Amino acid sequence: MKEKFSKEYGETFARLREQRHFLLTDFKAVGLSVSTLSRFENGEQILRYHQLDASLELMKIEVGEFEYFTNGFESDYFIEICNQIEEANYQKNHKKLREIYEESTKYNQRLISLATKNLLKELTPLEKAEIRDHLFAITEWSFFELSILSFVIEQLSSVMRASILKDFLKNNVHYMSVSKYREKIFQIICRAAVGEIHHGNREISQELLENVNMRLNIKDVFPRCMYLFVKGIWDYNYGEQASGKQEMEDAITVYTTLGNGVLASYYQGIYRQETKVFKKKNKKIK
Repeated sequence: MKEKFSKEYGETFARLREQRHFLLTDFKAVGLSVSTLSRFENGEQILRYHQLDASLELMKIEVGEFEYFTNGFESDYFIEICNQIEEANYQKNHKKLREIYEESTKYNQRLISLATKNLLKELTPLEKAEIRDHLFAITEWSFFELSILSFVIEQLSSVMRASILKDFLKNNVHYMSVSKYREKIFQIICRAAVGEIHHGNREISQELLENVNMRLNIKDVFPRCMYLFVKGIWDYNYGEQASGKQEMEDAITVYTTLGNGVLASYYQGIYRQETKVFKKKNKKIK
C-alpha cells in the first residue's frame, strides 16, 4: 500500500512539475535535493508533509488540489465520508449520521462506525478504549485519522486526551505548516478544551486554548473564530459571564457575516446549551 501511495503521488508531482516547467534543481530553494525529489517522483521515497507542502507552494498548487489530481480527480473515499460526517454534524442531521453509521457498520469500517456513533450517543468504555488503542498506534497521521480524532476527542477521558495530544504535538509539528491539517489540528485542540471545561479542568483547558492562541496567524480566519467561541465558553464558566457571552456572540456574528449560516446556526445551538447548562449548575449550587 505504501509503495502504491508513493508511486501515485510521485508520478502526479512529476507531471505537474513538468507542466509548469520546473526543474528538479528548482526545489533546492525549499530544501530538497535533486536525488531526494527524483526518488520521490520514481516512487522510491515518501516526502514529509512539510516538504511536500513547501514544494507545492513553490509551484502555486494547493495540497487539496494535488490530492485531487492524485486520486484521478476524485476525493479520497474515507476523507469524503469524514466530510459528510462533519457536514451532517454541523447541520444536526441525525438521519444522515445514522445512515453513515449503519453503512460503515455493515461494511466493517470500524473507525468510521465508532466516530459516527459517538456523535449520536455516548460510546461504551470498551469502544472508547478501542479508539484510543488505534490512535496511539498511529505513527504517520493522515487527514482521515485526524478527522476521526476531531469527532471523538471531546468525549474521551482527560487522560486519553492529554496523552494523544502530547504525543501528536511533540512528533508532528510539521503538520502545522499545511493549512488543511493546521485547521483540523486547531479544531481538535479546541474541542479538547471544551471537553476539559465540561469536566471542570480549568487549568488544562486554559493551557489548551493558549496553545491554539500562540499558533494562530493572520490567515487563520475560521480557526480564530473557533478559538474565540471556545474562549468565550471558558470565560463564561471561569471568568466574566458578560465577556464570555460577548466572545461567543462575536464568533457567531463573524460566521454570519461570512455567509456561513450552517456554522452560525451550529454555534448558536452550542451557545444556548452552554448558557443553559451554566444557569442550571448555578441553581444547584445555591
